[in-house]
Amino acid sequence: MAKQATTPFPTAAEALLRIEGLRDLSLQQRRSLASTVRLLCRIAGNKAPATLRLDPSVCLPMMDGASPIALGISTKSHQNYRAGLRRILRRLGILAPAHRREPVSDPVWMALVAALPARFHPHRLRAFIGFCAADSIAPGDVTNGTLEAYFRERQASRGGSNNRADVREVARQWNKMRQIVPGWPETELTLEAAPSRVRTRPLSTYPACLQAEIEDYLQWLAKSPEDADDDVAYGAASADTVATRKKGIRLLLWGLVETGCDPASITQISDLLQFDRAKQTLRWHRQRLGKAHPSRPNDVLPTHGVGMLAATLKSLAVYCGLPGEADARLRRMLAVYRPKRQNEITEDLSRLLDQLADPEVEARLLHLPRLSMLEARRLRDGWTSEDGVNHPPKPKEACWMAAIAAAIEIELHLPLRVHDLTHLRLGEQVMVHHGSGRSAAQVHLRVIANKNGHVVETWLRDASANLVLEYLQDFRPLGPHPTTKWVFPNRDSGDRPRAKHAFSETIADAIREHTGVHVSVHDFRAFAAALILADHPHAIEDIRALLGHSTYEMASRHYRRTNRQAAAQRLDNAINKRRQRSRAAMRLTLPFIPAVRRRRAG
Repeated sequence: MAKQATTPFPTAAEALLRIEGLRDLSLQQRRSLASTVRLLCRIAGNKAPATLRLDPSVCLPMMDGASPIALGISTKSHQNYRAGLRRILRRLGILAPAHRREPVSDPVWMALVAALPARFHPHRLRAFIGFCAADSIAPGDVTNGTLEAYFRERQASRGGSNNRADVREVARQWNKMRQIVPGWPETELTLEAAPSRVRTRPLSTYPACLQAEIEDYLQWLAKSPEDADDDVAYGAASADTVATRKKGIRLLLWGLVETGCDPASITQISDLLQFDRAKQTLRWHRQRLGKAHPSRPNDVLPTHGVGMLAATLKSLAVYCGLPGEADARLRRMLAVYRPKRQNEITEDLSRLLDQLADPEVEARLLHLPRLSMLEARRLRDGWTSEDGVNHPPKPKEACWMAAIAAAIEIELHLPLRVHDLTHLRLGEQVMVHHGSGRSAAQVHLRVIANKNGHVVETWLRDASANLVLEYLQDFRPLGPHPTTKWVFPNRDSGDRPRAKHAFSETIADAIREHTGVHVSVHDFRAFAAALILADHPHAIEDIRALLGHSTYEMASRHYRRTNRQAAAQRLDNAINKRRQRSRAAMRLTLPFIPAVRRRRAG
């Protein structure tokens, strides 16, 4: 049984004492578990063992999310520490025991498992099948309640922060097999959302006239600029912006209902724009999302979520054409909720760039595409380990690894937003120019940015071009849908590119595994700007052209970095240099100043 929430969790110091008393374990095993507890204290910021409590909701994600590179250990050692921490929590009674299940012996389940496609590796689905078979649940009796019970068992025995995502993947694989495997149960599985997740009312619960007006607004938004003042700078809203505005409308309607408004009485969009209602709705969301101001503990700061709602109200005001006085009053109020204008690079990006400025970390990132391609070749060809174990070729895994290598190489030379990266197409955004040999080939990337329509481009040559070409010619045919034009095709459908969020997480995980630093696809833009400014401190125009910003001022606001330490060092060097040049002249002109002698005490 998992430990009750009302019982205080033991500290790391108490766990060390308990480990020392586990005489059923060997001395080496006790030492290994003790080193796991000490490593957890180091991950937590070198906390003293007496101050760190072993709350599984805190310590398990902390251990799972730690970087082996940053800790100075191997990936295998990190896996052992993760397993060791769970073993400690089970011995302390905080996690439920983990039961090893026997192989599936039910003939009906065995027939379904045998019918799984050969290229499919449903590890999570197999574990769920083992859970069902152990509880004597027939395939036709599996329901959403079965999936919930499986989730609760994993949460009680494994802990961590990825259990819900793992069980959602079980549901996805189960539903996918309904179309692939003959005789698979027709039940569609869905895992309930987390209790802490926001659950707004669907738009279908509001009056039909309001739903029709919302659809008209979204169609207008896809064809017109959001603000008449921005006609020169921006055109029609992108698909992502339309989706964001639809989400904002649902949240605004939800806030209006939660503050006492009857859903049936909301019949038009202008009901959201009434000043008192809009102010009350934003204040309710601000209290739901915000945090106390350091100097005003009774006040609540607006958050980026409330800023999105304010932008949605501003867009709705343009669509409805509010009268001038009402529009001016509403805009003055919305300006309070908009995020503060950015004047230079954010603190989070600044800390990330400080980490990437480490020569070892920078070298690991810059050489990661080549190392990933080496690993892809090994996966494609197979290898024999030092212990003599023969590993057969894994062409699909090799394709995914080579795709990561090519994507990182492209991002290093042309930092694209993740939408533009996943939507690269051969012959359109990616053009290959062959010379006399592969060494003379070039890869031309020319992309119209989805966000603002600006053109960004670069030319890959030499080793960079060879790496991307190797992926396109040798590895991409090994993956799914090799004839599609997408450079990074979707796993399930040839007419779609890779899912951008999953691809971004995969790239970030690969970088973190090799460098110890979390770098998202979007962070490559700041990294490129930092490299340019390091050699040319005033080359903001180069950044604007490379990243596709509309104006010089916008590029300066987002990527100009005040490097106070470097500025102070340059001033110090200038002073020392001028002192050396003027030393001889000063000896001739300054009078002799005798040293002051100290009087002896007493």
